[in-house]
Amino acid sequence: MISNPAYLFALAGLAVPVVIHFLSRKEGKVIKLGSVRHVVETSTQQFKGIKINEIILLVLRCAMITVFSLLLSGLRCATQGKEKWTIVENGLKGLSDINSVLDSLKDDGYSLHLLANGFPDLKDSSQNTAEINYWQLVEDLKIRNLSEAIIFSKNNVNHFKGMRSALPRNFRWISYPLSPASFAVRAVRFSNDSVSLRTGHTAFDKIYFTTEKISVKASPIAITALDTIKIVVVSGIDFSYDSKIIKTAIRAIENSLPVKIILTESGPSSVSSLSADWCVWLSSQKVDQLNFKKIIRIENRLSTELIEQENPNQWVITKRLNQEVALQNNLTTQLATLLLPQENLQEKITSNDRRMVSDSLAWSHQEDAKKIQASIHQEHADRYLIILLITLLIIERIIAYKRNQ
Repeated sequence: MISNPAYLFALAGLAVPVVIHFLSRKEGKVIKLGSVRHVVETSTQQFKGIKINEIILLVLRCAMITVFSLLLSGLRCATQGKEKWTIVENGLKGLSDINSVLDSLKDDGYSLHLLANGFPDLKDSSQNTAEINYWQLVEDLKIRNLSEAIIFSKNNVNHFKGMRSALPRNFRWISYPLSPASFAVRAVRFSNDSVSLRTGHTAFDKIYFTTEKISVKASPIAITALDTIKIVVVSGIDFSYDSKIIKTAIRAIENSLPVKIILTESGPSSVSSLSADWCVWLSSQKVDQLNFKKIIRIENRLSTELIEQENPNQWVITKRLNQEVALQNNLTTQLATLLLPQENLQEKITSNDRRMVSDSLAWSHQEDAKKIQASIHQEHADRYLIILLITLLIIERIIAYKRNQ
């Protein structure tokens, strides 16, 4: 790999030693003759007798110019390490079938690491609960210069963020689905002796919620009162489809969680007389000081997040909404987190979420050699070129001195 290919024009200097050697004449041998009577004049022209005087010196000098040009151009050489890693996501180590595979790989010379920032030893997995990003971790792993890496992952939908990455050829990504699980979301008092319990169910392909009436004593979590939330959706003419997506997400929240939502729709010109807990402002007009406690407005901007907090009482939807954007960014979950922050809904879902992204969707399949071979380390070849240049110079000077060149 060449960093500065413009400096390869220095190879034009190869013409200098070639021209010098072709113009040099071979030294004639002196022969003493007593008489020139029997010497016949040749018809061969003098310039036809010109030959390369010293081919070894010519090769050495051309090689020196070539090495010097490569040194200027910043030549890099590709090297690949000898380390072999097995990397396991937190929570998979305790599974019996994976443990047997890890023991076998360890015997084959693989070192065991945790799929987390810094890739600590697997024995430290119990102390590591930090949020991870699969795509970023793969990019970090590429610069480790490994011979081979085997990664065991849950392929959790919440851990794919940013630009989709490509797996190098010496990486093997093995996704492992976890068994389904259930978790209590909220218990709302239904009567004096019964509550309405909302339970979440998560598997590799979906999350869904069920509601059942149980006795107060049987509630696994603290009992709360039913919340009532007033929401006003303000939409302009150009944002009718965005408004439809928002209203669908709000109704899904109401159907999935024990909360009562009073939804009102309005246009930007007739909203001044309304008041509510939340206002979803879907219009290009500026948001005025209104009778709303909290506001979610829409504004196209470059961001990796769909909803960003701008100040304590205002949030921004960073993209125009459609079905694809809503599904990819979990719009319903994000809205529910804002509307019901006291329930820590996002924390409950994230900590229990077992949904997976298939390998075909998780990784880029571009046949780009730079991406596929990104795990091969590139290092400067300067020190090798300098040593080679000095060696060629010494040999060339020794031969030139002996042959008087």
